[in-house]
Amino acid sequence: MITRTVLFAALSALALSACQETPSETAKDVSEARQEATQDNQEARQDANEDQAQADVKVNEAREDLANTDASAIRKISAAESEAMTVAAKAKYDIAMTEAKGRYDIEAEKCDALTDMSKDSCVSTNKASLAADEARIVATRDSEVLAATYVE
Repeated sequence: MITRTVLFAALSALALSACQETPSETAKDVSEARQEATQDNQEARQDANEDQAQADVKVNEAREDLANTDASAIRKISAAESEAMTVAAKAKYDIAMTEAKGRYDIEAEKCDALTDMSKDSCVSTNKASLAADEARIVATRDSEVLAATYVE
């Protein structure tokens, strides 16, 4: 009976050690997650800049129409500014969400190096941080989009 228990404990320890990443694997995974996050952030910023440039063109066109000083041009400017503010809010949202996801992925790779309760705690904390970041980002976007509707 004792021999079986010792054998079972030894096999369990061997199985658990085989599941744990080596420090070099963790470092490689973290590095890859950082590279992906950086690339995703750059792409999100580029997309946001393009969207913002297009919105700015519309604002400039509307401002040119204002030179005619007619009421429809003023409404057009207000609408274009509102749209530009909405586009900017959504672009900032995309960037912030991409950055939050990148931070989450990096931390997730770091959690992989841990075991047992330490790993569970790390994963839970990382998920909670992502959820809090997402909630803050959504609230900020919604607030900015709402403000855009009151442009006159």
